[in-house]
Amino acid sequence: MTFGDAQSRSDAGHGRVSREVFEHLAAVRGEGDEWDFKATLGDLAENSVRVNLAKDALALCNLPLGGTLVVGIAADYSHVGLRSEERIDTTAIRNAVEKYIDGEFAVTAAEHELAGGDGALRRFGIVHFFRRTSQPVLAAMDGQLDGRQVFRSGDILIRRGARSIRANSGDVRRLLTSSVVNEARVRAVDELWACVVDQRQLIVGALTLYDLLVDTEYPDVVTRPELRAMLGSMSDLEHATRVQQLQQQVSLVRPYLPDGLYERYRRWSAFAGRVQMKVMNQVAAGVFRSWTELDDGTPDGHLRGLASEILSAQEIDLHWAGRATPLGVYRPLTPVVDLAECGLLDLIRGVLSGLA
Repeated sequence: MTFGDAQSRSDAGHGRVSREVFEHLAAVRGEGDEWDFKATLGDLAENSVRVNLAKDALALCNLPLGGTLVVGIAADYSHVGLRSEERIDTTAIRNAVEKYIDGEFAVTAAEHELAGGDGALRRFGIVHFFRRTSQPVLAAMDGQLDGRQVFRSGDILIRRGARSIRANSGDVRRLLTSSVVNEARVRAVDELWACVVDQRQLIVGALTLYDLLVDTEYPDVVTRPELRAMLGSMSDLEHATRVQQLQQQVSLVRPYLPDGLYERYRRWSAFAGRVQMKVMNQVAAGVFRSWTELDDGTPDGHLRGLASEILSAQEIDLHWAGRATPLGVYRPLTPVVDLAECGLLDLIRGVLSGLA
């Protein structure tokens, strides 16, 4: 997955063991689906400790955002703290449970100190388990305690209240349906971004010229072959056909795209498409003007209107006016396109963070 895979999920995991999150959970009296309290993790070298921890890890990983263990808080919610010899170590915890888990998962852990009612500082641990993909994780092998089977190979565990239990058929159906939808949305976002990149490639010649020249040099574009060559040899029809193909590619994944992201893409595409068509038409007519102007030199109100849908008024005013130089007014186009794409990226990150 291009945007929302391991790195973003890893960053989210570290945020879940922050001091702020720990203090919030430590103040709660009660356990829920997404968190659990333990007085101690126990000796991770012992089989019983590994099996019980794996049971919780399997269930917590199958939550949409993963789940958290707070270590050092007893069943009555008293803050007993970690034992003096106990250390909360991410690698040790992962090593203790990974052979029981079939699927891509991650664990992050941290220790924090907190003063008790007696004023004494005590150490506590916070451990967050989460899966790296939208697919649920399964038990990779049987988990047994003293001949009792805690979970079987192939089981999908979930959280219900404060318990980690085996999923029933309805739970499994909901998990898998959610996974399919999430994967479809990630693929849709990837497809949209690929189309943005492709359309930017279509206007790379226009970007180069507007970033290279000032307005007094624009007439050179129609008289100098090396400048005209920067625009490529694509005809109006070929360009329009390619843009339409890109829009059709996005329309195929439209059902999985949030409205805001889809509309922002459409506005970006319309802006980029008009810029390129303007350039090709001007060169064909033997005139080359600023991207802010029409062929007759008057302001391009339609293009400004499209820009206003993807940029703030302050950004438009700054780039529309340009910068005066001894040789003429300089109006680079790349900063405008970059800003528009940053807006798309922010929306994409928002979509994917909701799936993490």
